[in-house]
Amino acid sequence: MPMTFFLPVSTYPDPTPTAGLLRAVDMAASLGGEVTALVHEVDIEEVRSAFAHMLIDVSAMIAAAEARSHAAAAELTAELEHLARRFRIPLTVRRARTRPDAAAALVASEARTFDCSLLMPARASDDQAAVAEAVLFQSGGPAWVFPDGEATAHLESAAVAWDGGRAAARAVRDAMPMLETVGHVTILCATDDKTIGPTSVGHLQDQLRHHGIDAEARLFTRAEQPVGAALQQAAIESGAGLMVMGAYGHSRVREFILGGATRGVLDDRRLPVFMSH
Repeated sequence: MPMTFFLPVSTYPDPTPTAGLLRAVDMAASLGGEVTALVHEVDIEEVRSAFAHMLIDVSAMIAAAEARSHAAAAELTAELEHLARRFRIPLTVRRARTRPDAAAALVASEARTFDCSLLMPARASDDQAAVAEAVLFQSGGPAWVFPDGEATAHLESAAVAWDGGRAAARAVRDAMPMLETVGHVTILCATDDKTIGPTSVGHLQDQLRHHGIDAEARLFTRAEQPVGAALQQAAIESGAGLMVMGAYGHSRVREFILGGATRGVLDDRRLPVFMSH
């Protein structure tokens, strides 16, 4: 049976980048899957303030914003249908309309009944970042996170970011069907980021070998670089067209804090990254 991929599409305030859509549909087709896209339109609540209406035409501003969202939804749907025909992949498009602050919870909930999600949040878009984080940490499944600009992308070689932790182990397990299809795998360990047990890498190589995957290990130091940037740079230098890594975060009283590598990769994506929590 083909894999089922869930692709959330934003229309407001920043539309999902079309370059990311291209990479997402290409990846889903390469892995023999089918895509269901959820195109989210914004529903802005009317401001109930006579004073505000005296200063500006709030109703007109809301109507204009919703019209832009609706137009973007039509354009992005047309682009998705074009890409589906180009890559000959089954596509289903759903529409949803909610308040902006309800989008992340809605998308995370919808993602729970698919094998994997496809994410491409626009740079500097807090709304799309919130949706991506909700899918990663609340959907219960893995996700591909794609760059929204030029980047390396191919299935010939993959890198695995490994620190011996739970999230990294979960990511490797979830990515195993994909890793079995690539020609070469490199295990990346940043030795100056976290202490990695001396047998941990060898055990991972044994696990991969059990699935017919010969993997070489590359140990490196990140020096002054943020760990997310250093891992991606090491992956690219190894010839990888994608990277597998665990998504790490922990909650505090009223906020969710991402781990350094997770935050760094989400903020500055240089190649497609398969992430799992």
